Amino acid sequence: MYTYRRKYRIGPGSIFFIILFILITIGMAYLFFMDKGNFWDMLPFVCMPAIIISLLLTIFNFTRRTRGSSFFVVFFILSLTWLILSNFFGPSALKNKAEKSFGNKDYSQSIDYYNTLLNNYPNSKLADNALEKISYTYYSNGNYMEAIDSFKKAIDSEIVSDNDLEIKEIFEDCYSKLAEDYYKNEKYSQSAESYLNAVEVLEDIKSNFPDTNEAFIAIYNIPEYLYEAALNFDKTGNWDKSIEALENIINNYNDSEYFDDAGDLLFNTYIDKATELASNLNYAESVEEFLKILDLGVQNNNYNNISDYEKRGVFYNIPPNTLKSIARDKYNSGSYKKASFLYEIIVEYNTELEEEINPLLIDSKLKLIASSTYNLFEQPVPWRKFWGPEKSILIIENNTEFDLTVYLKGPECKIIIVGKNSTSDEIEISAGTYEAASEFSNPDILPYYGEVTYEEGQKYREEYPISD
Repeated sequence: MYTYRRKYRIGPGSIFFIILFILITIGMAYLFFMDKGNFWDMLPFVCMPAIIISLLLTIFNFTRRTRGSSFFVVFFILSLTWLILSNFFGPSALKNKAEKSFGNKDYSQSIDYYNTLLNNYPNSKLADNALEKISYTYYSNGNYMEAIDSFKKAIDSEIVSDNDLEIKEIFEDCYSKLAEDYYKNEKYSQSAESYLNAVEVLEDIKSNFPDTNEAFIAIYNIPEYLYEAALNFDKTGNWDKSIEALENIINNYNDSEYFDDAGDLLFNTYIDKATELASNLNYAESVEEFLKILDLGVQNNNYNNISDYEKRGVFYNIPPNTLKSIARDKYNSGSYKKASFLYEIIVEYNTELEEEINPLLIDSKLKLIASSTYNLFEQPVPWRKFWGPEKSILIIENNTEFDLTVYLKGPECKIIIVGKNSTSDEIEISAGTYEAASEFSNPDILPYYGEVTYEEGQKYREEYPISD
């Protein structure tokens, strides 16, 4: 005969776990609405023990046929369901999808997953990892600006180290690639700044990792990037930035293949800036900027090669008194090269001032040549006599391929110009002792300097090159 066995009442232990599970459910629900990132992070850690405990309590209550068995069955099913869902939803699922997409080189999809994780679950324990990984993913996908911004956020959050050589290499590559892209799109200012940012990173590598191959490569690449930056700045008329970059090459990278090119570009940039200043009536600044080309090495450019067009753009409209004042200041400060250049300019564009300026020009030239390396002027030997009280006659024979200029300062001041492979006419001068110098249009040929005496009633025939 079947005997009915009634169910036992729920024991105190089961009641405790029922209350605990209810509180946990309420707590997790509250956490879900307040912070979904932490909710999904904690869910597996809550579900795993809950599944085990609820399963044990379900078996126990079924065996004893207590009324709590149904509750624990329901809680077991719910916990198992949440554990399964955590593999398909939330930050962990997004992380797995992002990594799988990255492995398949589907970088755009990977970026989308990482962004969803960062935007929807910023407080998740996986957010830091996602920020680091999305930085690399941006870089791999060619999103260089986004990669830079993302890496900077990771550095600020101390997720990655600013002293990591790999990170610095990525920054350098991103900046150089951005510079190329900006240039292709004719965004020259942004291109130049990107090149300078790359230089800053390379300088850091050179200083902090001096014994690495990357430091050696940095020393090679820095002048190239500086030169490219200067070219871009020139296109935008930002002369100061261009000059700064070019002077960096000339002062610090004289072994670079860009050294000579930097000198040539700097030469032209000084002229361009001076021309712009002159057009804006900033005459003194314009002259000072133009004169900087005289400080460049001869191996880069010689100021005798400046075209008339370039000189006119700066000096033609500048008042002679302004030029005379600047030239006098240069002379008084010992800058004889700049003083003589300015005196030549004054005479070139103001021929009516030749008589006034030539003595100043001759004096500047003599002091310039005397302060440099030169050949000693030999005392000339009289060639023939002639009748001329207090006078001497010079005949100068130039047997070189370069123009010759002779400067004389004594009883009178005189400038004598003799073209290449030619002989001057008879030149009458006052007899006496002169401070003399001569120079060729080729700066590689040493000038001559010394003191010479021309006697009364004597003709002198001087041949160049001068024989020992």
